Amino acid sequence: MMKPVLILLSLISFFLSCKENNVRAMDANESQYETPYFDDDHIKDKAVIKAKQNTELSSFILFIYLSSLNKTVEIPIINNSILYNNTEADYYLSDPIIKNKIITIRVDYADQVTKPNISGEKKNVIEKMKFRFDNKNKKIQVIGYDLSYTKAKKIYSKSFNFITGKFYSTSSFDGKKEETSGWASELQNIYIENWNSGFISKLLLHGNEIE
Repeated sequence: MMKPVLILLSLISFFLSCKENNVRAMDANESQYETPYFDDDHIKDKAVIKAKQNTELSSFILFIYLSSLNKTVEIPIINNSILYNNTEADYYLSDPIIKNKIITIRVDYADQVTKPNISGEKKNVIEKMKFRFDNKNKKIQVIGYDLSYTKAKKIYSKSFNFITGKFYSTSSFDGKKEETSGWASELQNIYIENWNSGFISKLLLHGNEIE
């Protein structure tokens, strides 16, 4: 027979475990983050990431309250999986990195099941988007986009700077590395209103010569 003290400890442990699991479940649907002075008005701001309900694939939205404009801006975290492998896949978000008034969102995509006699699937696909508030235009600007993946044992990466309009693309395999870079006017002054799958599909054409 268990002693009363052991029974009590077991119940406490079970209760804490259930409580922790409930918190994790809520965090999966909504997570809040402080974005200190994101819109540069000396008032602390907050960002919220919410999961969209009743969707077959994972889907999230980033909400940022702009105290200087007294409104909340909604930024969908676009699922771009179909651009990479012509089929839809789930994605997963890491906690945003908030530093120097810049919010960085990382997206990891689930790998596709490799089909026999078909090659070319992109694996380990990771995206990173950087957002900041443009004080001059009073809008949220996309200032950077990074993409990395593996394909046929090669490692590829692309990096876009939407402030300078420059892009860099690299591939590496067996200790050998290829690089290319360039500039395009359409890669400057990108705002969340322009950030959509159509723009990203055109974006990915840059630097493809090394693939």
